[in-house]
Amino acid sequence: MIVGGVESRCETVVVITRKSAELMSSNSSPVLSTSVSYTTVAHTPTTPSTHHSFVAHCEATTSSADGESSNAYEKFSEWQTQYPQQCAYHDCRSLAAAWGLGWPVTEEEARSKNTPCSSHAQQQMSEDDSGDGKSNDIVESCPFYRNEVGGEPIRQIPLTRTTGSRAPFVISDTESWQREHTAAEVGVLEDVSNVYCGQKLCAERQKKIVVEPQDLGCYYYRHCFGGKPHSNYLGISDTHGPIAVSMIKDRMFDNSMNECHIYRLIVRVSDLVTLRFCVPEEVISETPNEHRSSRSTLRELLELFCPKVSFSCLKPAMSSPKVEELLMKIDETPMYTRYKIGILLCKAGQQTEEEMYNNQKSSDAFDEFLDFLGRRVCLKEFDKYKGGLDTRGDTTGTHSLFADYAGNEIMFHVSTLLPFTPSNKQQLSRKRHIGNDMVTVIFQEPGSLPFKAVTMRSHFQHVFIIIRVDNACTEHVTYRVSVSRAKSVPAFGPAIPEGGRFTKNAKFRNFLLTKILNAENAVQRSKRFAYLTSRTRREALKDLADKYVQPPVNEGAAKLASRILGGSVRRRERLLPRPISEYCLRGAFSWVVEVQDHSTGQRVQCVLGISVDTLVLLEPPSGAAIFATSTQSILGWTITESGNSDGDAESAALVKRLETVTNGAETKELLFKRSKSYAGFGFTIEDEGIVTSVEMGQLAWIAGLRQGSRVVEILNQPVVTMTRDQMSQILADADSIRLLVIPQSPDGSPRRGCADPRCPVAKGVEPTPINDDGLPIGPVQYRDNYNPYASASSVDNDSPRGVNAKNPSISNTKAYSLVGTHPSSINLNPAQLQKIRRSESDPSAVERVSRSLTSSTDPSVLREHIDKLKTELSRMQLDYDELNRNSEAQMQVLQSEFENYRSETERQLRELRRENERLKK
Repeated sequence: MIVGGVESRCETVVVITRKSAELMSSNSSPVLSTSVSYTTVAHTPTTPSTHHSFVAHCEATTSSADGESSNAYEKFSEWQTQYPQQCAYHDCRSLAAAWGLGWPVTEEEARSKNTPCSSHAQQQMSEDDSGDGKSNDIVESCPFYRNEVGGEPIRQIPLTRTTGSRAPFVISDTESWQREHTAAEVGVLEDVSNVYCGQKLCAERQKKIVVEPQDLGCYYYRHCFGGKPHSNYLGISDTHGPIAVSMIKDRMFDNSMNECHIYRLIVRVSDLVTLRFCVPEEVISETPNEHRSSRSTLRELLELFCPKVSFSCLKPAMSSPKVEELLMKIDETPMYTRYKIGILLCKAGQQTEEEMYNNQKSSDAFDEFLDFLGRRVCLKEFDKYKGGLDTRGDTTGTHSLFADYAGNEIMFHVSTLLPFTPSNKQQLSRKRHIGNDMVTVIFQEPGSLPFKAVTMRSHFQHVFIIIRVDNACTEHVTYRVSVSRAKSVPAFGPAIPEGGRFTKNAKFRNFLLTKILNAENAVQRSKRFAYLTSRTRREALKDLADKYVQPPVNEGAAKLASRILGGSVRRRERLLPRPISEYCLRGAFSWVVEVQDHSTGQRVQCVLGISVDTLVLLEPPSGAAIFATSTQSILGWTITESGNSDGDAESAALVKRLETVTNGAETKELLFKRSKSYAGFGFTIEDEGIVTSVEMGQLAWIAGLRQGSRVVEILNQPVVTMTRDQMSQILADADSIRLLVIPQSPDGSPRRGCADPRCPVAKGVEPTPINDDGLPIGPVQYRDNYNPYASASSVDNDSPRGVNAKNPSISNTKAYSLVGTHPSSINLNPAQLQKIRRSESDPSAVERVSRSLTSSTDPSVLREHIDKLKTELSRMQLDYDELNRNSEAQMQVLQSEFENYRSETERQLRELRRENERLKK
């Protein structure tokens, strides 16, 4: 399968390549190579024990059909269903857990592999890790710590013009990758809000400074189960500990508004990550009816999709709001919106912990930074998050620093605002707050020594964000940022740019607060804190199973025999469920793939998930998303070869899913050769590969190329990696040509991956910034950015080789059109300008005139067409005014008819009342 698009990541093309089984080695594994601009995926037939392949921009190999090939996920697939095409996962955490990725560690692993945070412990184990060796003038490398000083490599899986032109990164084992914002912010794969907010803009026009999500799927029970009739089953397994399962039958509608039914399940297994998924009703062996018990339905669903869960240990939970409340609390415990962050002042010549804690007074530079970061609040009677500070007796100071950001409350423990004890060098009154914060900001004044994490003697401080101020209290004040984090803490964004220098503005404040929030969220994902969270969860589930299970009831002999024998014969002899890719299953179906990582030039084994809204790739063993794109950006796919019938069925399910959730289409391969009768190929394309014109009767027309198509490849070279000049040179020199083309939309327009048909990013124009509310900053002017019908830098393929266009001054500039022409250059009066602006939404007039103007080279003809355009727009304005007048007249007629009808109704009502009174008498 090939996935491709443009460098701006607003569009994606998918091409699927299936390799025959006899061409694959017996020990090969599934492969996927992704590219936001161009990606190729190969697929071969597999058995139910192995999984499909999905490859990008390179030939792929996959497991052989006999099922004897090694599967890298075999040791993790304990919880993985054999039917991944019928099980739609709700979020990335559930998808990762289903494949054994990102599982919480055991107590032994947490104790043995947790990064030591105290100086003494690090000195004892310094021979095992010497740090990453990254230092600058504000931070030094320390054992068991990883530093971020700016310019760290960003993981870019797809093939783009940038990744295609540079050599792969070669990084050391101690280096950490930064993720792109689209991969960092993906969390929920299935939208269950039932609120349509319209299509999203492309990734390049969305916010790049994003708060990395926590387990947002934890609200699944609240949204889909709470307050609705559903079943809860609780129990304690000898193998897996306490288990809680929730099931509900839900009604959904597909994209044709046909009603369908699905079962939603939440499987909470001890301290493991919760599995949240839904399955179609068709997988049930017996015809569902109102008389079938939820117990038998749940038993069958667990046998299919969670075979490791022993149903015999589960018992119905009490039908009580208390059970729902406790389940919501257990699910949503990992979510928190309140943070406490420490801030230490490091003056000139200082470096150690004691020196920073003993700074009794603040400085002008420090005060300027604090006022920039948040707002000072009086602790007395403070009604928001206090972060452990005293809001009654002022024992922790009279004031503190507080900030509201992205729906989160942040209380800063500022060293100079906490009580100072002259007789105590350790300043325990300050350290008991700052030393227990997982994230600490170190503010360095000019002249301070580089920060060393080993000088901080605390078991809780895992991340240090170092801020060095330059030119403080002036108009040219700047801040440099570096990060030192414990080895066990995963990398987090947003990435620090090269040099790490920022000016004092709102963008830097958003960056810094986002970095702080992501730092604490990353600490919560480390081994030590993951174990603590899982232990708390285990105890809560055990308490729930002990106290809220229904008392046993007497069962009949038939039911008892069925339970002992494992169920009815009819259920055991049911057929395997067929692949289903219905639109109503909005969650993510999954495949194991290998991805061609264009950042490193290596293949990486991943889990591919495709939901209605998102395509995502998860990397083992962390389960972190390394690539994500919206399904609306997928433009098309291609199938080149097929294997046996099993492989065809599996690939067909993949193609069916793409057809269901995207607006793309299968690509076509066009071959044509230049002949003496035709000097050129007879078509024109622009930088994006959009075919802007095709001459009727020419070679391209005869081969089947049409206006609005998207060219993905030219002579096996991806268009996304080529410039306009390179495409022009290839088309001018080639005697024969092979094109891989995505057909145009049914309405004849080009297929686009962005909801905005005039997206400036696709033309290489810097996108309009987006503020915190997700709205553009300032007015968006598309008139000068993009023309949807004419090329800004078209390639003339009609001219013979070596012959330039007749009028290069016109062919190499923007074509004249209503959208691309500045109104002032036509010398129109204000009334005409208003008419033009009102009529720009009519694509028919714009398209007719734009296409005719694009092929014009005579200035007199251009002026004539412009006059025609004015006439056309004036006529449209007259029609519009006439329509308004007619609408007003019709409204008056309707109002008159309504008044007559109301009068007649009131008259009849009075007569009925009089008749009623007469009958009573």
